[in-house]
Amino acid sequence: MKAPITLAIALALGPLLATAQSTIYQSNDKSGPVFSDTPPSPGAAPIELKPLNVIETPKIAPTSASQDAAPAAYAQLLITSPANDDTIWVGAGNVQLQIFLQPPLNSTMGDTLQVSVNGNVQPRGYTTNSISIPTERFTVRDDSDSIEQTVQVAVVSTTGKILIQSPPVRLYLRRHIQYNRATPR
Repeated sequence: MKAPITLAIALALGPLLATAQSTIYQSNDKSGPVFSDTPPSPGAAPIELKPLNVIETPKIAPTSASQDAAPAAYAQLLITSPANDDTIWVGAGNVQLQIFLQPPLNSTMGDTLQVSVNGNVQPRGYTTNSISIPTERFTVRDDSDSIEQTVQVAVVSTTGKILIQSPPVRLYLRRHIQYNRATPR
């Protein structure tokens, strides 16, 4: 029973003891020992407190190498789908690009994937390896049923600097053409 009371007193007086510069007194009453910074009753005796254990941790100055270290350079960027010289039907919806990037995109640093269609940079950046481009972004003429297109992907930093660029992929967009046929009678 004495241990929990002593522990409670020590915990209650801990902050006081850590900052106190005055003398601490101990006296006894009917409920046990009493601790105070002023003599609470006749017969209170001053207590010699042991110094607190304080460990100063050394401050480590940041090195310039860790602050100025450039992120790992990208080694490889490829469009894996569609393959070079593939044909895509315009009525099939969006053109789906699958990208391989090694090492993976560092989007925490603000890097994004930027798509160019026929040399025209698309207005938004991407952060996933699967990109859907609307067929409206491609060139389709009314007088042709097959148009050669070029798609290229680049990793771009937040400052707009191209970090790596894929080889261009040539593909063909085809649309269904219905010729005027004579109506059967």
